[in-house]
Amino acid sequence: MQQPTPASLAALLAVALGAGLVSCSSPPPQPVAASPAPPALERALQSVRATHAPDPHLAIFRVGATYRGSTLVLTGDVATAAARTDALAAARAAGFHARDDITVLPEPALGEATWGLVCLSVATGRELPDNPAEMGTQELMGHPLRVWKRAGNWYLVQTADRYVAWMEEGSFQPCTAAELNAWNQSPLLLVTAFEDQILEAPHPEAQPVSDVVMGGLVKKTGETGDWLSVELPDRRTGYLPKPAAEDYAAWKQSRQSTPEAVERTARSLLGRPYLWGANSPKAFDCSGFTKFVFFLNGVSLDRNASHQARQGVEVPLDSRLARLNKGDLLFFGRRPHHGRPERVIHTGIYLGGHLFIHASDRVRISSLDPASPLRDEHRIRTLIHARRVLPAAAAPSHDLIIRNGQGPQARIRAGTPACTPARSCGTLMPCSPRMPSTGTGRDPLDRSARSASSKRASSSPVLLSPSSSCWW
Repeated sequence: MQQPTPASLAALLAVALGAGLVSCSSPPPQPVAASPAPPALERALQSVRATHAPDPHLAIFRVGATYRGSTLVLTGDVATAAARTDALAAARAAGFHARDDITVLPEPALGEATWGLVCLSVATGRELPDNPAEMGTQELMGHPLRVWKRAGNWYLVQTADRYVAWMEEGSFQPCTAAELNAWNQSPLLLVTAFEDQILEAPHPEAQPVSDVVMGGLVKKTGETGDWLSVELPDRRTGYLPKPAAEDYAAWKQSRQSTPEAVERTARSLLGRPYLWGANSPKAFDCSGFTKFVFFLNGVSLDRNASHQARQGVEVPLDSRLARLNKGDLLFFGRRPHHGRPERVIHTGIYLGGHLFIHASDRVRISSLDPASPLRDEHRIRTLIHARRVLPAAAAPSHDLIIRNGQGPQARIRAGTPACTPARSCGTLMPCSPRMPSTGTGRDPLDRSARSASSKRASSSPVLLSPSSSCWW
């Protein structure tokens, strides 16, 4: 059972577009089946699970118990040695002497290739290792993954925004920490066209090598006339029209995290279709849309609506929505009632004048004004929160809100345009292997039959620069 040291880890790109988000509110991945586990032992394990992985979309604690003959065995996977130690201690404290068969990930069979780079324009992450399984999230070309284990042709991975999902072999290029660092140190280009193609030769009639979409990353290897010569993460090469991409470092520096910029970006996506689990320019779910819009303006959000609802600072709601500003995030769902917990199921971006833009059937503008022809009566009834994630003053694009306050970054107050000097995460650099865990829930298009999220206490986001520490 191997646990990587900080020196062996590569750093995670704070681009999070994807990148990552799900979406709205589906059943989380289930722990390893316990067959049959004594109820008292399962209660003890549940307590440990609540500590190390309260949201199984964001952290890994899939531990169960089974009898092998007369021997009680703890089985499954965890992401840290501490989680395994706590599971064994909880079993002993509950009066059970169980054999340890828990794997601390990454699994040893992966060797040093415990990282990955997406090599498709859009890679799909599923909730189970099977093509018919629900799509949980997506990640874009050139963006990094943490690779935890393999099951047949599927890999359990974690995206930059901490989302845990299964990706099929061929969706990404497995790599070592050193190879990942080499990619991050190379001259990267960010695709700025909504969609384009990398071609085998520098002329429009050449055969395609791959499609690319806005937000993807490729390596620049040269120029030929009006074309950029590029390399993909899996070492395929080709040519991309110059207008389709920009220098990634310069692009980050040019971002302006302002309400007006957010509105312009959001409106440019009007009419694009809704798709559960999607967060690429081809289609969005509701939190995928908000995540993508803010990413393009230098602010990185978590993947799910219920996760985003704990970022930023709360904006009080009144009947006139008088305290809302353009660019605030709106959250819809149900309030706590008769013992039922609060549940966030949808999100959108406030535009001012009671208007908001969101992905619902398609990206559209709706109104919270009951007298407006654009009114959305259901959203009027179910608006429960607003959060402000934009900094008080426009910040450089590399200042990114990437997660709820965890670890040393939790000391930074919301809205502070500063960061804690620590290990670099502007791309992927060596960082601590500890991964924070937060709540659950996904923001479906009113799929109220989906399981509710277990909401944790709200915490402040962190404005993070490339010289700040990352989530793993």
